Amino acid sequence: MLKLRITIVLAVLGVANLWAQDNSKTCSEGKDPDQVISACTAVIGQGSNTPSVLAAALASRGKAYSAKNDADHALQDFDEAIGMDPKNVDLYLGKCRVLAAASRHKDAIPVCSESLRLNPNNAEALRDRGHYFLNLGEVRPALDDLMRARQLAPRDRGVYYHLGVAYYLQGNFAEAANAYQGCLDNSKPPETVECIAWLYPSLVRAGRKQDAAALLATVKPDPAITGHPGWYLDRLLLFAGARTEEQVAANLNAEGALSTSSIGYSLGLWHLLNGRTQQARDYFEKAVATNFTPAWGYRCSEAELKRLR
Repeated sequence: MLKLRITIVLAVLGVANLWAQDNSKTCSEGKDPDQVISACTAVIGQGSNTPSVLAAALASRGKAYSAKNDADHALQDFDEAIGMDPKNVDLYLGKCRVLAAASRHKDAIPVCSESLRLNPNNAEALRDRGHYFLNLGEVRPALDDLMRARQLAPRDRGVYYHLGVAYYLQGNFAEAANAYQGCLDNSKPPETVECIAWLYPSLVRAGRKQDAAALLATVKPDPAITGHPGWYLDRLLLFAGARTEEQVAANLNAEGALSTSSIGYSLGLWHLLNGRTQQARDYFEKAVATNFTPAWGYRCSEAELKRLR
């Protein structure tokens, strides 16, 4: 009888241990936000984990909440995690990203700065803070961060992409072209279309029209590229003559302010580079009228209108 009881207890403990292991794995590596939240909640509720393990579980759950656009719960989790592990650079960076995902870029920047205070050579924090400075239209501090990030992470395509945005907003199209070439060199399809969509006009505006034409000749319709990358592909196909203005403009209101500003800028840019200044201005004004300031379409339209004065 005693052996039977021991066997049962050991079996129960074994099942419980496997259950705990499964939750830990899902919490740290899961993809589905709801499953991650459930698994992390179980890990947090065990009560026997170390502060660093609990902080990691809270951070994973916070990321999952953010993926569900629940910034309030996400920030609660990150604040609790930081309280448990206050010298963990990644926790501040995670909180910074949650704030940015909620379009609270002004609040995100000092949190990224705290991550950098703990580790000044954190290339990801420099890249992200530079990104968020650009969302706010603050190009000079963005350039400082992104140039430093490039030194630290010379293969990071995100660094090159946002460095290109910064130079493009400045009107420094030669440097923008160099940055977007770095983006292209460090990207794989379908991410490459985002780099090419900015590299092409940068080359044209830098006076490298033959290089621009050669690049555009490589662009083909691809039904597998949809969503936001599809908007960039439409921009390139518009320049190539494979899309009409009406076809591209059909998606202007597909996602409200984001699509209006993003696609509006593409249409304005097409008119601008073909010498139709008034039509370009009309689209740029439409993009700016959305007041969706974090979007590159808004920021670039704003810059173009200043240059057209």
